[in-house]
Amino acid sequence: MNRKRLYYTLYIIYSLCPTLLFAETSDSLRVNELDEVVVVSTPKEHASLRQQPLSSTSFGTAQLQQKDITGIKNLTAHVPGLFIPNYGSRLTSSIYLRGVGSRIGTPAVGMYVDDIPLANMSSMDQDLSDADRIDVLRGPQGTLYGRNTIGGLIRVYTKNPMSYQGTDLMLSGATYNNYRTRVTHYHRPSERFAFSAGVSYEHLGGFFRNRALGNHHADRGDDLAARWRGIYIPSDKVRLDLSARYQWTRQGGYPYAAKQGADAGEVAYNRKSSYLRHLLSVGLNAEHDLGSFMLTNTTGFQFLKDDMFMDQDFSRQDLYSLQQKQNSKTLSEEIAIKSKNSQRWQWTSGINFQYQWLGTQAPVTFYQEGVDWLSGVINNSLPDLTAQGMGPMSMTLKNSILSMGGTFNTPTLNTGLFHQSTIELVKNLSLTAGVRVDYEHYKMAYVAPGNADFDFAINSTRPQNRVTLNDLNITPSFFGKTSSHNWHVLPKASLKYDLGNTGNIYASVSRGYRSGGYNVQMFSDLLQTEMRRQMMSAVDAGTEEYLRNLFDGNPYIPAGHVEMIMGRIRSNMPTIESPNVAQAAYYKPETAWNYEIGTHLNFLDGQLKADLAAFWIETHDLQISQMSESGMGRVTVNADRSRSVGMEASVQAYLTDNFSINTSYGYTHATLRHSGNSEHPSDYFVPFAPQHTMSVGARYVGHTSGWVQHFSIYAGWKGAGRIYWTRENDLSQPFYTMSDARLSVTHNDLELSLWGNNLTNTRYDAFCFATRGQVFSQLGTPFQFGLDIRLKL
Repeated sequence: MNRKRLYYTLYIIYSLCPTLLFAETSDSLRVNELDEVVVVSTPKEHASLRQQPLSSTSFGTAQLQQKDITGIKNLTAHVPGLFIPNYGSRLTSSIYLRGVGSRIGTPAVGMYVDDIPLANMSSMDQDLSDADRIDVLRGPQGTLYGRNTIGGLIRVYTKNPMSYQGTDLMLSGATYNNYRTRVTHYHRPSERFAFSAGVSYEHLGGFFRNRALGNHHADRGDDLAARWRGIYIPSDKVRLDLSARYQWTRQGGYPYAAKQGADAGEVAYNRKSSYLRHLLSVGLNAEHDLGSFMLTNTTGFQFLKDDMFMDQDFSRQDLYSLQQKQNSKTLSEEIAIKSKNSQRWQWTSGINFQYQWLGTQAPVTFYQEGVDWLSGVINNSLPDLTAQGMGPMSMTLKNSILSMGGTFNTPTLNTGLFHQSTIELVKNLSLTAGVRVDYEHYKMAYVAPGNADFDFAINSTRPQNRVTLNDLNITPSFFGKTSSHNWHVLPKASLKYDLGNTGNIYASVSRGYRSGGYNVQMFSDLLQTEMRRQMMSAVDAGTEEYLRNLFDGNPYIPAGHVEMIMGRIRSNMPTIESPNVAQAAYYKPETAWNYEIGTHLNFLDGQLKADLAAFWIETHDLQISQMSESGMGRVTVNADRSRSVGMEASVQAYLTDNFSINTSYGYTHATLRHSGNSEHPSDYFVPFAPQHTMSVGARYVGHTSGWVQHFSIYAGWKGAGRIYWTRENDLSQPFYTMSDARLSVTHNDLELSLWGNNLTNTRYDAFCFATRGQVFSQLGTPFQFGLDIRLKL
């Protein structure tokens, strides 16, 4: 952005500030914000979120704008217990809620956009700048929403063109050469049909420079999105809602910097990392009013094609890289029926089906320096037979480039039946009970070929004990199929006591799960293991043949000399078993029981709202992401179990008609509970789950008699930590805080907003990990400010 133009624009905005001294206070902020958070009808629920026995947080249009929430990663700390680190690329959507979460693999927190489910984590970080409302439901939502909602659920709703018309235009410019633009048109040509169409573009100039590649920005990116939604009401009994979203993303990414060495604190790797994604989502909601109940049929289709390339040694050395290509197609179908016009008994039943085709290519490529390094790793595992009268062994890989990985097809089938009822037991006391039965089948077909050439030598000082084998060849490969299936029963029960206008209190118990699966990145390790095994086998056969050709029939060599040498070699060579692919790559589903008590309270005619909850979660077969044994990629493994205990609190207070304060706090004590596991003892904290999350925000709105008709001032503060990055808790991020602010002024349909993020320029790690004995991290984004222009035509 042209800095002179930006500063001139900022000067104009600040010059308008004196008119704020003449502010009128006739309009009510409380009324405006209450109207903004509208009740959204869902296919499965009968009441608004604060009337249900669960812990939740909702954001309306103005709150999303004030907090600059244009994607799910911006929700961190604004929701108690929620942590979504912003690092890497849009491929990575690690969501942790109440100490339950996932770094890779299947998500632990589900996500819906306009009631259409998103299939996997790679599709969750998408442009949400057109969101009208975002709900975050905490705790397992498996009874109504099924798999992969063990931690909670995020629901996104866009503006409804039936109730909102016009054209919205947004332009934004910020430091670090960040630009955004969006235009969306909402039109209702008839009483029975309305549609919206929009397009948005964002350019990220990048915050971090790669010192090893000409000082270019490592995290530069471009993002283009297009959206269409149409609502057709052919009769008073039928409503059709069709939506389509496409997003194209091209990013750099993975600006990981070493924490020690000559490049400490600097991004410095020799191969450019990148991420390219095509994402298409299409959904149809068909509602049928059948008198005493409502029938909803929801069909969704999602297509994801992406390509990630990463310089995985993150250094100036040319060791190895990882490329992962995904091609995913997901079809989902759900039929739900819910009762109508019943006060004593409300119920919802349904059936769902989802099938995902997922093809993945994930080769790890070793370059010359990497091949030499891998040779060194192998040689370090070989014995030195000098004490046995021979000498040290050595193997030398001869490939200039060595690729390990393959092609994997991992389809997943999921289907389920569910029912939930809410019955009024006595006046003000209701019971909600339900159960879901899910069946899941997943399989993996793998083609992972390999080929390596190497030399072998025993460098003995005695000529008769020397061995030299040249041009040996091995083909470490895996070809095959494996599959697994699971049944899950997901019950839920809760009691709620209605306090009238004051609110309600509740107690609940529920069960959730997230899917198991297969680690395709594990195959690099499996191929390395198989390569070493075949190397040992080739060395054994080749050495014996070499010695027999050298000594058999030689009258000067005593009988049994070859057997003696081979006995010494074999007794000292490491024993390596052929890997069992099904056991090594598979990780089991994770299940959890959630016990919760809470309350939703309203005081002073809605001027003060408070939500409180306490929870206890027992998780079995906890899925943990950790670096593979080779350090070349992350894999998911099952811990024994974990326990998460904590509390959540949020308060929204309207101190005057124009001034409001909102605050939230979440405390989570999530620990691993390894029964009888000496390698990983109990009471390590669960990685990636912050112990504390908190936010405080204040907003003042008013009106003037000048050119500036309306204005609002927002200031916020948020924090998270301590966050442990590894299973062993040897790397962590202490609690850190950041502050944001926004000044908005409005004239007719024009709004100008001056904003700043991370005003204190807090330095913190957004992500941290260890590999090959080194520690790497990505810093969080620094102080940034910019200007937004919004215009309704």
